[in-house]
Amino acid sequence: MPEGFCAGLAVESARITQALEEFDASGPSDAARLLAHLRATTALVGWIDGRAPAGLQEDSGLLGGVYSNVDIVLADLDPEMVTDSQLRNALFGALMDSPVDGQMLDGAAGRVADWVDGSCGVFPMVAFVADLFAAARQAGGDEMVFEFPG
Repeated sequence: MPEGFCAGLAVESARITQALEEFDASGPSDAARLLAHLRATTALVGWIDGRAPAGLQEDSGLLGGVYSNVDIVLADLDPEMVTDSQLRNALFGALMDSPVDGQMLDGAAGRVADWVDGSCGVFPMVAFVADLFAAARQAGGDEMVFEFPG
């Protein structure tokens, strides 16, 4: 494990969590709150990717690249006007446009979350990454169903 990884993750997570709590206290809509949380998760995934040990770099790089592309799409949404449908469509569209298939992404997210959990303890935002991609499911036929983890 990179020296100081867990301590750095704790500091970065606390910084992000504090900013999100301040935002949540301002009374945003549920969709605006989820948008802010997704964008904050992108920052945390990028932080992890930049510090992941050699054995995890393929998975963290995969997540970092996909999240970076997702964040570009999310940045176009107006937090004051965003709806659940717009957020779901933007996120799902970005994931569908990704060259990475859902199973690879789900596996990478799970391995990163498991490694962080085993090395540093539970970090809810990292667990959210794994839960988010596990929540995208193939329904009957070609219809895709997406539910945000609760």
